[in-house]
Amino acid sequence: MTMPYTSVIVLIIGFNIMPSDITVLDIIALCFFFSTWYSISLLSKHYKSQDKVTLSSISKSYRNQWMLYLLKRENRMPDVALVGSLMRSVSFFASTSLLVLASLVAVFGAVEEAINITSDIPYAQQVSSAFWKLKFLLLVSIFAYVFFKLVWSIRQFNSTVFMIGAAPDTFDSDTELFAYANNLGIVINRANQHFIEGMRGFEYALAVLAWFIHPSIFILAILIVSLVIYRREFASRTMKAMIDD
Repeated sequence: MTMPYTSVIVLIIGFNIMPSDITVLDIIALCFFFSTWYSISLLSKHYKSQDKVTLSSISKSYRNQWMLYLLKRENRMPDVALVGSLMRSVSFFASTSLLVLASLVAVFGAVEEAINITSDIPYAQQVSSAFWKLKFLLLVSIFAYVFFKLVWSIRQFNSTVFMIGAAPDTFDSDTELFAYANNLGIVINRANQHFIEGMRGFEYALAVLAWFIHPSIFILAILIVSLVIYRREFASRTMKAMIDD
């Protein structure tokens, strides 16, 4: 799942009870939001299919190499510790997403106060309570999506640890060694992919905050977030340094 389909469901429900004050620009901004998020993931997959280098693809090759080398080592405890470190990072963001969800639910009980706060912002769009709740539901659904992505990532990192622990000390043939390393690589790479998708949810949720001010600012925020993600994934110095190594 490359984008929050739960958010699309919320959107459909929201339009079935469409607020009377929703504008064409709001609809355009929302469609642009979903299409841009999906396009970033689609572009990354396209680059991989064309064997073009991205930060994700070069990281994947390093992880595959890591899984192969660890199986050749007698002492694999440092490798288990490294996977545990990755798992703790994911756990931190999973906990954070749950806290954000709890906070958002709490704000639902004070919608009018929240509207009054945003109305004091210069050039802020004045909207009805129903429309504000629709925007709010989008944020809630994004963080629910993020939480489930990160929890699934944690489980897959756990599976990686189990597979490392279950690996034999020696293999009867190189074929068995490469097959086991390949399966390890699949599991840890999928764990990392779900982590990346969860983190993108955090990034695009920041853009949604701009919608509470004005749809034009929302569109601008989407462009900024997308450009940042694009640069880091396809043209960052980190990626170039990893290629040079």
